[in-house]
Amino acid sequence: MLSTLPPLSTRLPRASAGLNLCHENAEALWRERPPLDFLQVHPEHLIQEEGGAYRDQLDDLRHAYPITLHGFGLSLGSCAPLDRDYLALVRRLLEEHPEAVFSDHVSWSSLSHHHFHDLLPLVLSEETLAYMAERVEQVQEAIGQPLLLENISSYVRFRESTMGEADFINALTRRTGAYVLLDVNNLWANAMNFGEDSEAVLLSYRQDSVRGYHLAGCTREQGGAGDVYIDYHGEAVHEPVWELYRTALRHFGPWPTLLEWENNVPPLQRTLQEVGRIRACLDALAPVPAAP
Repeated sequence: MLSTLPPLSTRLPRASAGLNLCHENAEALWRERPPLDFLQVHPEHLIQEEGGAYRDQLDDLRHAYPITLHGFGLSLGSCAPLDRDYLALVRRLLEEHPEAVFSDHVSWSSLSHHHFHDLLPLVLSEETLAYMAERVEQVQEAIGQPLLLENISSYVRFRESTMGEADFINALTRRTGAYVLLDVNNLWANAMNFGEDSEAVLLSYRQDSVRGYHLAGCTREQGGAGDVYIDYHGEAVHEPVWELYRTALRHFGPWPTLLEWENNVPPLQRTLQEVGRIRACLDALAPVPAAP
């Protein structure tokens, strides 16, 4: 399968800064049309929203801006067959939007016909790796291009796991030709929750595998065993995550970067300030012209 895949094709500039489109910000985005490099669209919303203001705004905005496609319901790690109708929709959207790529998560979220509305971690083993590689190849064949795989935030780990998440994803991308959508906040939150060195984890990803970044704000909550960071997307990006993002840019290079703010959504101008910080980080990588 790897040899028959076309290269990842996107017309987005590598140093692009974008914002997720959701119910809470759609009206303001539709009305104000701020200067953004791209919007992130969930294909699931094109299925769930059969009409109404949000669907109209979504359709208008996805033709007014370049877009990327980000799924949350593919459930790659589940035992249920892949949703072929959903993958056909993704392929049509990719054909309609040649600038777009499609990403989903290294996780599972459904059992039979029951969807848990959460991204659940996998047992990271050779057996799971073989299964996930087969599933990823099926997805890539269906959509006609490489898939981007996002690392998730997780709050439990399994004794049966024989490798870390970065090693697992590295092996998965090698086998399938898929790429990584690196969620810097998820990586940092996991490192904080499990007592790891976030920079060391970041640098353990294959340098040539990353093709995009996500940034978001996680929520610090007190638990019985101590504080835990929850990937809630309900506040500003934490300062250590900004620093880790700058490290990622220096190591992996500039790639399209998305701000996700989907809960406790503030006025649009506040989220645009965060997008502006992404732009400043990307611009800081630009080479300084040589003196005459």
